[in-house]
Amino acid sequence: MKKVWLLIILLIPVNCLALEIPNINSKYAIVYDLTSKEIIYEKDSDVKTSIASLTKILTVATALDKIDDLDRQVLITNDMLKDIYWNASVAGLKVGDIVTYQDLIYATILPSGADAAQVLAISLGGSVDNFIKEMNVMAKKIGMNDSNFVNTSGLDSSLQYSTARDTLKLLLYALDNPKFREVFTTKSYILSNGLKVGATIMGYQNKLNIDTGRILGSKTGTTDEAGLCLAALFNVLDHDMVSITLKADLDQNYYNLKDTLNIIQFLDNNYTISIPEDNKPSIIIDTNNKKEESYSKSLDYKIYAPFILLIILLVLFIPFKRLKNKK
Repeated sequence: MKKVWLLIILLIPVNCLALEIPNINSKYAIVYDLTSKEIIYEKDSDVKTSIASLTKILTVATALDKIDDLDRQVLITNDMLKDIYWNASVAGLKVGDIVTYQDLIYATILPSGADAAQVLAISLGGSVDNFIKEMNVMAKKIGMNDSNFVNTSGLDSSLQYSTARDTLKLLLYALDNPKFREVFTTKSYILSNGLKVGATIMGYQNKLNIDTGRILGSKTGTTDEAGLCLAALFNVLDHDMVSITLKADLDQNYYNLKDTLNIIQFLDNNYTISIPEDNKPSIIIDTNNKKEESYSKSLDYKIYAPFILLIILLVLFIPFKRLKNKK
């Protein structure tokens, strides 16, 4: 029987081997390789939690689905700016400003403007409540089955939650839209009213004097309940990757940024690409100097073969074992 278990261990498909990334402060995280289309790291990714301003990714994705003309102008009214939570991050829009929908998209993502998010909701949905209903419809369409939203900006509420896995689904959906990807990867932008807005990650960079150049695009989020959060796009060995990190310790260490940079550095040192004999690239994870083939679409046909062989061996072995016991 020991030999059978040894066979089972040897025949476990290699992509089941887990990648462990050290020094991750965030309680929940997930990393996805956009090129090979595989999740390469998870940490409690199905736990429901607040995702703070990462919510605005859904706000913008819902808005982009409704906007026919990004250059259409919007007049900012008093009703559009009232009732914004006093501690929410804002882009700096003022009553009387005339901006375009494109401006509002940039102002929602880059400086995480709750004011821009609310203007989008009212101008496109007729009211914030109506727009939030559309956000939840969009979330279900994407497959965010463990999420619910009751505001457009990510304010803490027991009725507003998501998971790292659902937030990954959201980001992947959003990045499929060229306009969203353009905004997500922009560091600064001047609105048509002359207001300059910048990505929040640049503020982190200036405070910590840390180079964030490897992070190609990002959306930060911070609330008391959510802790420090970050959705990021980066590149390792010509593979575009995204990471979602949630609920890092809420202090001046900016662990959401540090976690993402640690992930990038780890993958730089441990993530390589091999070219097998069939010339189809496969991914190699090098953990503790032990290389393990993993997460390659080109290896899919090889992944199922061991299971088929295992079933055949078990089918042959079990009757033989019973026959031997009878003797």
